[in-house]
Amino acid sequence: MSVWYCIPSARPLAEAQVCLREWNQLGYKVAAWRDYDADVCGSLVMTGGILYPGYARATNGLIAAAMRFDPAANIFVVGGDDIFPDLAHNPETVEREFFEHFGGTYGVMQPTGDRWGSDPKQPNYAGSAYADRVASSAWIGREFCERAYNGNGPLWPEYFHMFVDEELQAVAEMLGVFWQRPDITQMHRHWAREGKPMPEFLTAANSPQHWNKYKALFESRKAAGFPCVR
Repeated sequence: MSVWYCIPSARPLAEAQVCLREWNQLGYKVAAWRDYDADVCGSLVMTGGILYPGYARATNGLIAAAMRFDPAANIFVVGGDDIFPDLAHNPETVEREFFEHFGGTYGVMQPTGDRWGSDPKQPNYAGSAYADRVASSAWIGREFCERAYNGNGPLWPEYFHMFVDEELQAVAEMLGVFWQRPDITQMHRHWAREGKPMPEFLTAANSPQHWNKYKALFESRKAAGFPCVR
């Protein structure tokens, strides 16, 4: 049994290492997609020679590679190199609880202890924390990964950055295999939350054009009942 943290990572190496090393030291195996350097803390690293295909495709590729690399891998946690593990929860314990709750690995679990976004005084307040509305740092079971979207991975590949986590939550809810854990806090140290400027590598992905394009994709897929989900 093993739990993998599978993410694309674009931050400077030293910054990425701070995050990934914390996951690794707590007992998680790490799979990372890096465009340039492979000298990052991880059990499996994809780098160089391949044009970054977007968050969904990159993460699906990492999960598929981790499954081949580690036959004992049963849970894959998604997120980013600015999301940190809950130091109070051992991954083996949470993995066992995941198995008990779902009766196996066909499920998606989202920790919701990080309450960022829940303050009505903050901009873009929408009535709840971000972790309540999107599965942005979800634990995804192996069977869900193997069965979702006709076996092509747990994330719909047409999303480049935005709305991939919103569809993941909506699909898991539709299938009746979504579980929120308010007792687990995976802290999202987002640049805006920490009063920092937006990193340059996120500029295009956060443009209004990008947002509108993928919002329209999400809404059209939602209206159609998320085709190709099984």
